[in-house]
Amino acid sequence: MPTPEVSGRAFLGLIHHLKETKGPGALPGALPQMPPSTREAFATRILHGSWYPYQAYVGLLTGLDARFGTGDGTYCRELGHSSGSRDLSTVFKVFRVLASTERLIRGCSKVWSGYYRDAGAMEAVRWDPQDTMLRISGFPEMAPVHCRLMEGWMTAAMNALGVEVLDGRETACSSRGAPHHEFACRWRKR
Repeated sequence: MPTPEVSGRAFLGLIHHLKETKGPGALPGALPQMPPSTREAFATRILHGSWYPYQAYVGLLTGLDARFGTGDGTYCRELGHSSGSRDLSTVFKVFRVLASTERLIRGCSKVWSGYYRDAGAMEAVRWDPQDTMLRISGFPEMAPVHCRLMEGWMTAAMNALGVEVLDGRETACSSRGAPHHEFACRWRKR
């Protein structure tokens, strides 16, 4: 059975935020305390189009949250927010220009597969402004720090689409016994 992997693009977004907010020495200073799988991934240059083990990504998120946050996942949410804002203004800018908010929400499966492989699938279950629900299924090993990152990413992505997110959070999680991960939000057009 294949093991989940994360694109270099996801790693580079975190690295970019870290350099911007904590300085260029922040990552080299934090890496020695991270798990071997994370240190191995960083033994060579992280490349945008390459794929890396999911456990290396989880190790990075956990290590950054412990070092620069409080260890409760809040810093991962901040990392996700930064990445979501940057992605929708750069990598996915064309989507933002060509489609309605609802259509972009329904197309979330394309975004997920650009970042993660052999890591389940994301689908829009509902996309009404008062009741939007995204579901990640087939990925029970998704780590809670990754869930917090996704909360931030989705909120920032929605804001970049030109809507105001009223609330956004994970409402079901495999780590808490649910069959899948669900993220709910309410939003309104600006």
